[in-house]
This record gives sequence, C-alpha cells and structure tokens, in this order.
Amino acid sequence: MKKAIKWFLAAQVTLMVQSASSQYWEDAGLPRYTPSPTVCFTDTLHDQLIVAGQSPLFLDSLHAYMPLFRYDGSHWDTLGLFGNKILSAVVYNDTLIVAGAFNTVHDAPIADIACYVNGEWLPYGVFDCGINAAHINRLRILDGELYALGAFCNADGQLCNGVAKRVGGQWMPVPGWPSLNFMGTPWVTDIIRFQGRLIVCGNFNSPDFSQKDILQYDGINWVPVCDGCLSGGMDGAYQLIIYKDQLYMAGRYFYSGGNAGQGIMRWDGEQWYGLGPVGGGLQTINYSDQYSPSVLKMQERAGLLFLAGEFSFANHMTASGIVTWDGTDFCTLEGGAFTDWCTGMDFYHDTLYVGTSPFAQVGQGLVRYLGEYQVECSTLAVPEADGVEAGFQVAWDPSGEITLLGLGDGHHQLRIMDPLGRLVLEQKVRSQGGRSEVVRFADRSMAVYLLNVDDQMTTRLVPTR
Repeated sequence: MKKAIKWFLAAQVTLMVQSASSQYWEDAGLPRYTPSPTVCFTDTLHDQLIVAGQSPLFLDSLHAYMPLFRYDGSHWDTLGLFGNKILSAVVYNDTLIVAGAFNTVHDAPIADIACYVNGEWLPYGVFDCGINAAHINRLRILDGELYALGAFCNADGQLCNGVAKRVGGQWMPVPGWPSLNFMGTPWVTDIIRFQGRLIVCGNFNSPDFSQKDILQYDGINWVPVCDGCLSGGMDGAYQLIIYKDQLYMAGRYFYSGGNAGQGIMRWDGEQWYGLGPVGGGLQTINYSDQYSPSVLKMQERAGLLFLAGEFSFANHMTASGIVTWDGTDFCTLEGGAFTDWCTGMDFYHDTLYVGTSPFAQVGQGLVRYLGEYQVECSTLAVPEADGVEAGFQVAWDPSGEITLLGLGDGHHQLRIMDPLGRLVLEQKVRSQGGRSEVVRFADRSMAVYLLNVDDQMTTRLVPTR
C-alpha cells in the first residue's frame, strides 16, 4: 500500500522588511459610528478620500440619510446626505460621480446616480426597471469611457439590461448585451477589457445555464469565457482586475462547486487557476472549505495585489479580512487581528484605509494602517515526495520538455513547485495510453523541483542540460 502523502509548509519568508517601527491599525476618525462603509475612493483630482456611510444619520425624528464623508488629510466633513446606499464613485471629465441605490440627495429627487458640480449634487441619468427600483453596483472607466453596471432594465430610456455606457451626454446600451436572455434581471458587478475583449461579470444566468456569471464579447456575440468557469448555485463574481498580465476574478464561490478557486481565481486567457490548493488559500474557517470566503475588493499597489473581503485565514495564517498576493504567495499585514470582514479599501497619501464590519475590535467603521509595510508571507503548501511510490514517472528532455508516464487516461492537474515551495507552473494535462501530452518547462535552473498531480501524487525532478 502506498504511504500517505505528507504535507509541509515551506519556510516563511519576509518581503519588504523595514525598520522596527510601530505597525498597527487605528480608528480613522469618521464623524460618527459607521459600520461597514462600502466605498473607499481616492479622488486624486481634488486630493480627497471619499467614504460612503452605510448607517443612517438621523437629522430629526422623521429624516434619516446615508452620509457621504470627505477627508482632506486633516479634517472630515459631510459631502452629501443620500436616501440610501452609495456603492461606487469615480472622477470622470473632472467631475465626481457617485452611484448606488438611493432615491434622494437630501430632499432633492435624485435617484441612483449623481454628479457633484459647483458644490451641488445634480442628476446624472435616469435608471429604472419598471416597478422595481434600479441599483447601480459599480462605475468603471475603461479607455476613457464610463460604464455603469448593476441591476437595472433601462438607462435614459434605452434597454440596457444592467450594462450601460456613457456616450456624449446620455447613457446607451452596450452592443449585443440587451438581447441576451437571462432569468430575471441580471445582477452585473464589473466590466474590464482583457486581451482585447470586453468581459462582464456578476450573478446572472440564461435558462439553460450556458451563459453564466461571466461573459466576453467577441465583436459579434457575448459568449462564455470558458466552459464551467463558475459553477454551483450560490456563486457570484464581484470584481475583475488585471494583475501581472492575468485576469483575476473576485467573488463568492466554492471549490466544491467545481470552481478552480475559493473566493478568487485567475485566468491566463485559456485556463482558470486557484490561488491555493484545496484546503488552503483563503478560508473563513482554518483547514476547512465548508464555507466560501467572499472577496469584495481588489487593488494593486507597489507590485502587490491587495484583497479585502470576508475571510479569516490565508494559507492558514490569520488574515483579518485583508491580505496581499504577489503572484505566488499570500502575505498578511502586521498589527493583529481586528476583524474578519473588510468592505472597501483605498490608499490616501500612501496610507491604507479600510472599511470594517460592525464587529471590528478597532475603529468606528473605518480604520487606517500606520507605519511601514512589513508583510510576512507563507508559500503554498507543497506535498512531500514519496520516491518510487509517487504513482507516476517523469520523462525529462534536455530541450525543456516533460512527459508524465503511468497516469490514467483523461485530464490531470499538474503543479510544479521550486525549492522554496513557490508555484512555478500549473496546468491541465491530458494522458492517454499511460503517456501524457508534452509540457514545456524550459530555462529552469538545475535544482530540485516537486511535481504534483491531482493533489495526490508527487515526485521530484532535477532539470539537466
């Protein structure tokens, strides 16, 4: 009988080590207790931090509003009072624009989207969906053009089905999107251009589930990004970002649904990958994938991808709802655990501001991280090899090609780790007649690499020339 595969964590490493200055989270000083603010947006044009409150501000016994706070580096003030939530903000054509699910700005009947001009809030379009209220989840600027994404039927009288583009002084549909047949009103959350194509994500599906949660425009039609990119009944994608030439998709989805990742996945244009093995990566319960984490916000800064959301562990390190990813490793910020739910984040004057849950141990809804960034990282869990009992063999060609021998017919998942436990290659390989297709593994140093197949079988390889 084969021995059980043993697992170990490669030694922890430290990135960007600075002097031993104090590093901690502290309350950011919002004017009132505001649990779970969802918008942290740096308005670089006007040099201010914009934060949307998600608890009502009562002016009297009859009037309650959701405040929009503004910070100039030394003082907070209230930029506007809205009838409901603000979910997104951008500066477009030198104008601050906010959107969400509100129906008034103070007492003015302005719904869902508004612009701030000469100290006054004005309407910026009309979004509706019959008797159902419209809802704008995100504003996104691509190639100098403004898009609105959400749960709405029409924009400025045009059928848009949750995706609208600003053209001139009005909102217009995106080609091909309104003709798609979805079950109910689609819930659209983001749009991006990757490898020359528009890609839209959210929580939506066609009656036959052939078009689900993420689609791309091929210039004529909206088509699935891949077969089964997102599976399961409780999934949904929240945000898209390009990092190190790969597309990252954050949201809420489970390994157990057949997805490549747990709350976050990356795509190279051909294949989806997770950011950690099953039983690792992001988790709400350590060493358990029973509950899916939710990644709500991603942002690149100083070569790192910052992830914020609802999770408590990253590769079994306490993550406190926020973690960084460098393309290989998860890294945690110092300062101690204070929350398991971060709702938004942005950098203002090189300081990280984060919106937290109502149960955070630090802050009144918004906190900031002080001191130099010193992040401790843990490499991916690597299966230790069991020599001849690995269950397969590796044929190495000095030209830089690998062939796996002895695997069963069908597709297998291959992962290759370097001597530090860092993932250097991950792809699906097809095997037939006990011999796999050729895998390119060129220009590698002469060192011991670990090859793992299907998270079950492992062997070693030393590339020779």
